[in-house]
Amino acid sequence: MRRTFVYLISSILLCISVSTALAQKKKQIAIPADSTRWLNGFTVNVDVASLATSTFINNGMYSSEAGIQLDLKHKFFPTIEVGVAGANKVSTDNIKFKTNGLFERFGVDFNLRKKKPDSKPTNNLFTAGLRLGMSNFNYDVTNVTLADNYWGGSTSINYPTQNVSKIWYEFVIGVQVEVIKSFYLGWNLRIRNLISKDIPGEVSPWYIPGFGQNKSSNYGFNYTVGYHFWPEKKIVKKTNVIIIQKKENQITK
Repeated sequence: MRRTFVYLISSILLCISVSTALAQKKKQIAIPADSTRWLNGFTVNVDVASLATSTFINNGMYSSEAGIQLDLKHKFFPTIEVGVAGANKVSTDNIKFKTNGLFERFGVDFNLRKKKPDSKPTNNLFTAGLRLGMSNFNYDVTNVTLADNYWGGSTSINYPTQNVSKIWYEFVIGVQVEVIKSFYLGWNLRIRNLISKDIPGEVSPWYIPGFGQNKSSNYGFNYTVGYHFWPEKKIVKKTNVIIIQKKENQITK
């Protein structure tokens, strides 16, 4: 019994000493500080998907856009996107819709890739973010046929130069890959949700520049080519040369 008690006490003391040593060892592990600069330049992106769709697919809609993306700590990417878009569409009942206007989007992307302490630095990104989009534009709706149910027959009405402002928000997820130094290819998917609603009784636009067809929500896709600008300063190493002169004491008699 006595030996058993001594054995238990010795085991407990051994476990306490081992755990204390491990705790001290953990405390001695220093986590390296994040040495990434706050501002790491900016990237100019041009959407080639919208250009290709507008050029080769005749669906009555066209657009082109570009954007500027800041790099903060390689984690946060404030973004401004601007573009021009329009539509020239004829419906099945011969109603004509035409518009052309500018649009802007503002938002921020977040880098979802977590850098491991022992991994090599990379400029490839996997991002998710938000955008707030807006567009103020004019549109024409012509050849709207109204039937007269009382007297019979029909009449054609035009609604030229209608002006409206639309606001929406977007959820964005995408990838950017550095193919060669400072040149990037990337794509992103967008889920757009309209904030501004149509006013009852007014002729609403069929197409919204920067948003797409006038629905409560729709989807978008961009394929971008970009170049990263960062004017790195040349570091000039200065070597200080210290010359020690020894003066000999001359003894004059």
